[in-house]
Parts: sequence; structure tokens; C-alpha cells
Amino acid sequence: MLPQRKFLSRYWKNERGAIAAIFVFIMLAQGFSLLEPYLWTRLLDGFLKEVTDRSKFPTEEIFFGQVTGIVLFWVSAALASRTAKNIHQFYATTLADRVGIRVFLHAFSHVLSLPMRFHANVKGGELFRKLTKARTDVTAFLTTYFEKIFQNAFAIALVAAYTFIRNWRMGLALIVFIPPFLLVTALLTRRIRHIQNRINKANETLFGTTVEAITHIEVVKAFATASHEHRLASRDHRIAHAHVQERTRAYQILTFTQGTIINLARVTMIWYGALLLFRGQLSFGDLVLFNIFTFWVYQPLYELGEIYAKYQEGVNAVERLQTVLREPTDEVISASAVIPEKLRGDIEFRHVGFTYGDEQREVLRDVSFRVKPGQKLALVGMSGSGKTTVVKLLLRFFAPTNGQVLVDGRGLRDYDLEALRNRIGLVMQDNILFNMSLADNIRYGTFDATDEQVIAAARRAYLDDLVATLPDGYKTLIGERGIKLSGGERQRVAIARAIIKQPDILIFDEATSALDSRSEELIKRAIQEVSTGVTTITVAHRFATVMNADEILLFERGRIMERGTHGQLLKRHGRYRELFELQTQYGVTLASPRKPEEPTLAPEQLNGHNHPQGDETMT
Repeated sequence: MLPQRKFLSRYWKNERGAIAAIFVFIMLAQGFSLLEPYLWTRLLDGFLKEVTDRSKFPTEEIFFGQVTGIVLFWVSAALASRTAKNIHQFYATTLADRVGIRVFLHAFSHVLSLPMRFHANVKGGELFRKLTKARTDVTAFLTTYFEKIFQNAFAIALVAAYTFIRNWRMGLALIVFIPPFLLVTALLTRRIRHIQNRINKANETLFGTTVEAITHIEVVKAFATASHEHRLASRDHRIAHAHVQERTRAYQILTFTQGTIINLARVTMIWYGALLLFRGQLSFGDLVLFNIFTFWVYQPLYELGEIYAKYQEGVNAVERLQTVLREPTDEVISASAVIPEKLRGDIEFRHVGFTYGDEQREVLRDVSFRVKPGQKLALVGMSGSGKTTVVKLLLRFFAPTNGQVLVDGRGLRDYDLEALRNRIGLVMQDNILFNMSLADNIRYGTFDATDEQVIAAARRAYLDDLVATLPDGYKTLIGERGIKLSGGERQRVAIARAIIKQPDILIFDEATSALDSRSEELIKRAIQEVSTGVTTITVAHRFATVMNADEILLFERGRIMERGTHGQLLKRHGRYRELFELQTQYGVTLASPRKPEEPTLAPEQLNGHNHPQGDETMT
């Protein structure tokens, strides 16, 4: 009945007390409930049958006194049964909710630890749907499991046993239809399970489409694609609805078949009971009792069949969640993993190559360079040349296909990744801010930062003018993804976030692209101030932002084609100088790729660490 029990049991293993209480109160509730039909039999076969016998009931007061006693006992049993059921339902509901929460939190934690390679290939909405659907279905099923299944199974066993003890013939008649009922239920619910899988897939696709459209609402409005997104959502709804109709028809076939078997059982019990009554092998009270028992057995059995059909929905949701839980996380943290409190900031790439997934195209090829502590390295080149991939490998969002990335002389695999990333500050082109206060966005990742530290970081990032315009200052909510702020303001918030972290390595990935002159100037000043004495890597399209770097690497087609200081590269009259002159004279940026020309020096000379001396030396 519960093929996912092994998976779920890890989440309720500390709930033995609650499970024991559920069992105890189920038995009490069913035990008291069983007294009700027994008392009916006593009334029918005892008092009501012998009501005219004056030797047993000489006065009306004696007769009604005994009847009243039975009725009061009956009422007490009913109240006790109801109380036990309420307590058992409370334990069942709260236990199921706790287990559902644990399943969700475990899955959520696992998703956050999955590598970027996984997240690059899945829609956030689809993933969110998997998590929430599993949490909802697990909670709903376990509520029913502990509240109904145990109760109904115990009731069926108790009633069947009592019937056999009282009259074995009626006991056989009672249970003869149970095997075909279970067989039909098992066969028909298989189809429901397959249909439910298609429904879950369709709903995940729908969630992915809808969440993506809402998340990128600015793009949807800017390109007037609301009708297009509506058509996509309508299409996904139609697909899901068609599967829901198919599931409904399957449920109808199941319930009709189950109902037919139950009606046959009831008719059989009445017919056979009447026959035994005629033969004198059964009393009238027992006939009434056993027909009540027929309802008591087959109604719970019907509910169990319905629950089992619904259970297939939960099973499918859990199975789909398990496909995510089986995904390997970033790295398994070993006992020997280094947890750095501080880094020197010595970065080295040794013959690094990288390919995304199953793609044949190499994004990086034989890339080698070193950044000494406190140095500033700039990466320039056309879009798609591999610059941002270098950043992703340094943060170990992805592992290199070939070669090695080292920090302070250690390979990244030797570090506790979370601890390593805590020592690195990152400012991206499209910085994601959260729908919380400005202060909380600045301290994100450094949650123990004081208000004074937040204010100091904001000032160093030149956010004073922004704070002065906000209605609630640092407590102002800035909207989802920072939608209430301009692009330059979002960049400065991201810089403040990096400042408050006090990192040992700073990375600026296109931090000044697509900004107005004033915003760019403020950000350049903030970067200049915060990067003093800190190992810094800057990815840029604009040469004006990298002219003071200790070394500049020009990337093309995933390789380092030229390297050196700004002055050295200009003297070389190579590709760097050509692109620099295009940008300074005509305003051409590197954001749009164009066919690259041959490098002025062989790549083999550029990707190693042995360079010519003199004016052409590349440091």
C-alpha cells in the first residue's frame, strides 16, 4: 500500500510517540464504535423481543430503567468513540504536516546545493512545482494514511473477526467479495497513475512558462508579448485539462466498478442472512447486526480504494521529486576540506579547458594565467569569447573539463565550497536583488552585519544620494529583483553587498556595462576604492574601465590571444589596439561578436607563463 514508505520513513523516524498515539486512539475509537451495533442487537433480541414477558419486566419502570441504562451506555460509547477519533485526527494531521515540511525543506536544501550545470538545464517554475506538489501531496496523503487507512483497516479486521466468531457462515459471506474488490482497484489505479504522471508533467511545464513570464515582466511588457505568453499558458492549460478529463473518466470507471461489487456484497448478505433466519440459524438481531457490518466493512473498503487511487497522485509527485534528489550536489564535503578564514588571493588557471554539457564547442581552450595577491586582472573580448566562463569556473559553478583552477596553491576541490565562496565578492552585470529592504539587500550573505556596517558600505558604494530619496531610507522595500531602482543604483547596491562582505577576492563581471555616464563614473570610483589591496578580476567590454589593470587578457574563441598591460598591448599594434581604437574613435563596444582576425602572436606564446622580455613583456 505504501511503496514510498522507505523514502518517507526517514522523515517520520523521530515521530514514534505520535504514531503510537495514533494507533492507540484508533483502537479506542473503533472499539467503542463496535459497541453501538452490539447494543442494537441487545435491544432487538433481548428487551424488545421479551417486552411482553411480565416475569422479566413486571413494571414499566423496570423495563424503561434497563432500556435507559443501555441507551446511556450507548451514548457514552458514542461520545468516547468521537473523542478518541478527534484526538487521533489531531495527531494524524499535525504529524503529516510536519513530515511534509521536512520533505520540502530537505528537497529545497538539496536544490540549493545542486551545481549550476543542473540549474542551467531546468526551468525554475518547473522545479518549484515539483517541490510544492510533493509537499502538498505528501501532507495530504499522510493525513489520510494515518487518519483513514489505519482506522479503516483496523475496523475491517475487527468487524470481520467479530462476525466470524458470532457466525462463521455470515463471516464467509461478508469477506467473499473483498479479493475481487482489491484486484479491480489495483488494476484500474495503474492507469490512473500513468495519467497522473502526464498531468504532473503538464502542470510543471505550465508553472515554468507562467513563472518565467512573471519573472521577466519588464521584457514581456517592453516587447508587447503578453498575448504570446497568454497563448503559451492557454496551450499548456489545454494539455493539462485534457489529461484531467482522462483521469476523471478513469476514476468514474473505478468507482462504478467498486460500487457494483459493494452492492453485490450487500445483496448477498441480506439474501443469505434471510435464508439462515428462515432456517433458524440466525436471530433477527444478528441479521440486522451483520447487515450493519456489511456497511462497516465495504464502506471503509470503498474509501480505501478511493484513497489508493488518490495515493497514486502522491506517489508520482514523490517519484518526480526523487529524480531531483538523486542529482549529485556541488561537491561532497570531506572531513579534510579546507575552510579558509582568510585567503591570500593567489589565483591560477593551469591549462584549463571547458565544454558545457554534451556540446562539442569548447568554451575555453588551454587557458593559463596567474593573479598574484593584491593584483588586478582584466578580461576583455567579444561576447561569447569565454570571459564570464572564467568567473564561473573560479566560483566553481562549473568544474573545468580539463586543467586545474587553484586558489592559494590549492585546487578548488580541496576547499569547502561554501566557505570559499564566502571569501569572494561578486558584482555582476545583472545583479539580482530581493523584494526586501535596501539594508537587507546590502547585508545579504553577511546577515550578522550591523546597521552601522550597512551604512558604511553604502557610503563607500556612493549610495547616499539614493538613500536620501527613498521614503523609508534603508528600510524601503525595493521590489522584486530591485525593480524600483535604476540599473546604476542596483549595481551600487551590489557593490555595497560586496564591500560589507570584506572579501579577499573581488570579481566585477560587466559591472559598468549599459550604464549612463554618471552611473558609470560613480561605479568606477566605488570599484577603485573597494579593490585597493584586494585581488581583483574585472570582466569588461569598455576598455576605459580596465586601463589601470596590472594585466589584461584578450579572449577570442575561448583562448587568450593577447596579454599584457594596457600600454604594452597598445605598443604591440595587435588585436587589442585595433579594438581599442574602434571603441575610442567610433564608440564600438565588444558586446556584439564579429569575426575575429588572427592573433598577432601564436597562442602557445600567450597561454604559458614564459614571455619575451623588454617592452613586449606580458606580465
